Amino acid sequence: MIARHELLLLLTRIVMNRFRLLRALVVLCAFATPAPACAADPAFLSDVAPVLVSRCASCHNGAKARSAYKLDTFANLLQPGTSDAKPVVPGKPEESELYRRLVAENPKERMPPGDDALSTNEIAAIKKWIAAGGTFDGSDRTAAIKSILPARKHPAAPEKYPVAAPVFAITFSPDGKELATGGVNEVTVWDAVNGKLLRRLPRLPTRVHALTYTSDGKHLIVGGGTTGEYGEIALVDAKTGERVRVFGTFDDIVLSAAFSSDGKLVAAGSADRTARAYHFADGKVAWRASLHSDWITGVAFSPDGKWVATSSKDRTVKVLEANTGKLFTTFNGHRRQYAPHVGQFEVYAVAFDATGTALSVGGGAAIRAWDPVKTQDENGSAADMEERFKKAGHTRYLEFAVGKPVFAMALGGGHAFSAGGDGVLREHDVASGKLIREYAKHTDWVYAVAVHPQTGRAATGGFDGLVHVFDTKTGDAVTNFVAAPGFSK
Repeated sequence: MIARHELLLLLTRIVMNRFRLLRALVVLCAFATPAPACAADPAFLSDVAPVLVSRCASCHNGAKARSAYKLDTFANLLQPGTSDAKPVVPGKPEESELYRRLVAENPKERMPPGDDALSTNEIAAIKKWIAAGGTFDGSDRTAAIKSILPARKHPAAPEKYPVAAPVFAITFSPDGKELATGGVNEVTVWDAVNGKLLRRLPRLPTRVHALTYTSDGKHLIVGGGTTGEYGEIALVDAKTGERVRVFGTFDDIVLSAAFSSDGKLVAAGSADRTARAYHFADGKVAWRASLHSDWITGVAFSPDGKWVATSSKDRTVKVLEANTGKLFTTFNGHRRQYAPHVGQFEVYAVAFDATGTALSVGGGAAIRAWDPVKTQDENGSAADMEERFKKAGHTRYLEFAVGKPVFAMALGGGHAFSAGGDGVLREHDVASGKLIREYAKHTDWVYAVAVHPQTGRAATGGFDGLVHVFDTKTGDAVTNFVAAPGFSK
């Protein structure tokens, strides 16, 4: 299962790379058009560092940096590698090894090796920065560049999609009339009944993994980024796509986000293994937590606002105090050694129902339903660990046929809707654990699920780029469409 999941992420990267040429052409055209904003000298943190982090840092980082040249801090960036050539000679790009390697005609010398060259725009920005003196506009030259980067300026989305991009996030508007889906550098908004494209919210992260509306429907919380290098959580105007506020940036892609029931806190979880909460009113950080040993895949607030639960590939769910981020307890029910559903399973989604019951799911053949307080009591101490493992505990299991892992789950009307690797959306009654219905199957893995109880609709988004909308009262299809503007087979 793990190998298949990692393969999915690899395939996703390949799909996303197909957009690189189109984006480069768009940027090139924009760069060729004179504009007052282009006259200013590029700044290191906003114009140069993001390029180095995304295209160069993977090979020039850590103890095994290629040619002993490191790009992890600005101080290291200025230090020569094994070639002893100065990376940056202020005012002289042609004598700077950093620039020379980017434009070298010899493919063995050109960087990055075995990959597309940097775009004309990116190379020009680096050249102009060096020509202007190669100065540093940060406060600490020894700080990790990733940690001091400002929010990125995202490129435009492709006018027409050359392929159907995977849908990693989906959500209904508060009135249920619209359906927002994550695209490539954008969020697309569709009519929830007929699948008609209503508008495009541009210049957002390359991949969008988290979407949720504010209660008034005027804004969206958008989380996403680029795997392995950048994450972002932002407040976006639901009509124009303007980023009203970027709450924060992460060292890796943001995979999940949630609102507290009173609308005062926003929480986000990232593949960099950190979770953070922000005050919605002013965007300030409420707390940061680094409690997981692997990606944080899901985030959820309890209905009373007391807890924040975070699920992870490390096979646990952490329950934190919502106001402080302090650990309350850990749910280990996805790595049972005894009793029902024995096994070690990664956790990909977590949610709370209206009664405060937590539900979590990932690998294995069941959704786990559990109570945070009872979980803490059952955890006991290290002295009685073996005895505790033998007990079934209070966890209930919403079972389904053994299959692929479940990647997404949404709750509504007392029911849990979940889907994943086998392409099937399943509906369970939370109270009884009974499987109510299985819906029409996707042609590929499902990565996003949303439900709107008031209108009786559920929606899924798949790796195949398809969106299906279902009537939860009858199980019938309402509409389906490819969430890729301009794409045609």
